[in-house]
Amino acid sequence: MHFKLLKLLADGKFHSGEILANKLQISRTAIWKMIPRIQDLGLELHSVKGKGYRLFEPVNLLDKKNLLKSIPERLEHKIQGIRIFPTIESTSGYAMQLLQNRELDLKDHKVFVCLAEHQTAGKGRRGKTWVSPFGNNLYLSLVREFNSGVSELEGLSLVVGLAVIRVLQARQIQGLGIKWPNDIQWQGKKLAGILLEVSGDPTGLSQVIIGLGLNVCANKGAMQEVDQPWVDLKTIGKAVPDRSRLAAEIITEIIDMVEEFETRGFVAFKAEWDRSDALKHQQVELKTSSNQPAGIKGKVLGVNDQGALLMQTAAGIETFHGGEVSPRLLQAKSVV
Repeated sequence: MHFKLLKLLADGKFHSGEILANKLQISRTAIWKMIPRIQDLGLELHSVKGKGYRLFEPVNLLDKKNLLKSIPERLEHKIQGIRIFPTIESTSGYAMQLLQNRELDLKDHKVFVCLAEHQTAGKGRRGKTWVSPFGNNLYLSLVREFNSGVSELEGLSLVVGLAVIRVLQARQIQGLGIKWPNDIQWQGKKLAGILLEVSGDPTGLSQVIIGLGLNVCANKGAMQEVDQPWVDLKTIGKAVPDRSRLAAEIITEIIDMVEEFETRGFVAFKAEWDRSDALKHQQVELKTSSNQPAGIKGKVLGVNDQGALLMQTAAGIETFHGGEVSPRLLQAKSVV
């Protein structure tokens, strides 16, 4: 019920307790009791005698109808379902549960999409938590089935990153790059992250959960927990895009590009990746295991036709694959 109240307050204007109570068909006391639950979401809410309640800043809540309207008709048959949660532990965790319970019909390249306004345990790479303040960003998981095994899916996270880049560039956002294998950056600051979870047959039918977190209009207080420089679309573009429409554009681009990836492989996107590669020619230290104190140092040469990282190290040109591998930039004097 408190989410229904939040929808009425989302415009940032004053609403009297009496009008709110009438619209929700509850008592004014019940309205008053729900206010702390909204504040617990990290939203600043003001109460002024004689005026009522208002959010300090409007909230652009996700809207399923608007999202579906923004997806092209040609793709409607590809959508097996879309769920939007006010709050959830993890969109990817929910998608995985549906897979394990065999509740999804993903035949004929259909996809299932889960979004949330807030995650209490959002998933990041290497076991980290993705900070997910309420109503500010995009937290999205898309599930798709592949006829090929896991070994054929290398490069998929890179293609998903390019899909997001295409959408943002179409919105006139420039200066974007992708830090291999899955971080989208703007001027060296993290804007979005991608996490893929694969299940199924290593050589046959497999299911992939594509998780995306994109900073749209981030809550600076909550984002203090983030352990690296970050940026959001509001800072870059000086305006806040409609999140429902933005989500639809990203879903559309992912569906189209993933189908091309399954048919043609990563090599079809390699030239586009090279133009967005934020690490190419940079000196990095590559952490290959969470238990390994020192990483492998070298110069990034780009990626191969499968999307694996190519590095010039003391041992020569070496190839590294995704998974738990994580590069970080180094000063040139610190490396070979």
